[in-house]
Amino acid sequence: MKYFLTSICCIFLFSSYLSQAQVTLTAESGLAINGYNDVRYFNEEGNKGDLFSLTDDFVGKEAVIYARFELKWQFLDRNIVELTAAPLAFEYSGLKINDLQFGENTYTTAGFQTTARYEFNTYRASYRYQFIQGDKWELSAGASVLIRDARIALEQGNLTEETTDLGLVPLLSFDLRYLCTNRLSFLLKGDALVGPVGRAEDILLGATYQLGTDNLKLRAGYRIIEGGADVSQVYNFSLIHFAAVGLSYSF
Repeated sequence: MKYFLTSICCIFLFSSYLSQAQVTLTAESGLAINGYNDVRYFNEEGNKGDLFSLTDDFVGKEAVIYARFELKWQFLDRNIVELTAAPLAFEYSGLKINDLQFGENTYTTAGFQTTARYEFNTYRASYRYQFIQGDKWELSAGASVLIRDARIALEQGNLTEETTDLGLVPLLSFDLRYLCTNRLSFLLKGDALVGPVGRAEDILLGATYQLGTDNLKLRAGYRIIEGGADVSQVYNFSLIHFAAVGLSYSF
């Protein structure tokens, strides 16, 4: 988060020296619902834990309020740099299956209650070039570098085990908009890529509406995050639905 805030300051500083530059800050929130979340830890040959579901094998909870922040800098007419911070966490309690092997520990339904926590915090930097800039259609495309800060943890009494993952993920980035009226537009925006050991998609389908001033817009829509990885450390694939509402302000 420290590097994200530093990058924000740098964008504001450099944008003051470039003509035709525009900075847009978007704050998004709403309800995040965990559709599925399958986990196995360890996942290496000869030393595999049990494959289980955080959504099906625990009581809950599977819906949380989330927050997401985006900072877009458009300069020299068609160049776009965007920074995104998207922390996210789910908590589950009440294990419904017995003898669950997770890491070095075995968790049971007897005795203390088992709780689980799933964290998927992402921070990304994107560059897109606006290939289409018409009266009705706008299309920009490019690439993103995502920093993934993930954690899965189980706890039962004195038993605690967790697996963490901090790494860089390259993604393709796109932003397609249809300008319906002077105030209303529809958008399909996201980052996605499929690789040999996993995949990642973060896509928003929604609409924006310009409020009383030229600088302020309301955004609402449906966001989906899906993907994961199958590597020696851990197997984890999840699907998360978002009912998203946000405000954007342009400087």
